[in-house]
Amino acid sequence: MTWNVSGQSLELCNCKMLCPCWLGPEGEVDQGWCGGAFAFDISEGNSDGVDLRGTQVVIAGEWPGNFFAGSGTLRVYVDEAASDDQRRELGAIFGGDKGGHLAGLWDAVMTKKLPIRIEKIDIQWGNNPSVTVGNIGQARLQPIKDPAGQSTKVAGAAAQAGFQIDSMDLASSKGSRWSDPDMRAWEGDSGTLHEFNWRA
Repeated sequence: MTWNVSGQSLELCNCKMLCPCWLGPEGEVDQGWCGGAFAFDISEGNSDGVDLRGTQVVIAGEWPGNFFAGSGTLRVYVDEAASDDQRRELGAIFGGDKGGHLAGLWDAVMTKKLPIRIEKIDIQWGNNPSVTVGNIGQARLQPIKDPAGQSTKVAGAAAQAGFQIDSMDLASSKGSRWSDPDMRAWEGDSGTLHEFNWRA
């Protein structure tokens, strides 16, 4: 079970900026519960001989409180453009079924995994990165910058270690929405942008 994936990713959730879950178990979530999603645009990747370059996948989760308190529900969405082999491998990697840090992370904070959904996923980059997942989720992020135009960055936050994300740029996802039929619907304001390079 050897795999690697790398590329760009974005995250959004139903909290105001910055989501307290990033900072550790003491963070008090804004709504009393947490709903969030990660979108991954894979530029390089392989899983047991299956080429994953150019694929896109999204994970969404919800928790009754802070992320670190656990008891969460997880869903993996795979782009409909992926082949059957790619769908199988991506679902297993991001669902934590092929080892690596996600396996340990999901064991710690998830108690329920919903079936994988195949959806049309569109991730766009540029000045205002965006993601659309079928009719389920839609978000456009506005990066937060200082007066000189430099991105506002966070490094060393507790949850970054769990996700193996070294640094992230803060963004607003105000106006974003998520409405999976098997999960709570939410709208959000918190957002982050990152690069990932994962393997197992």
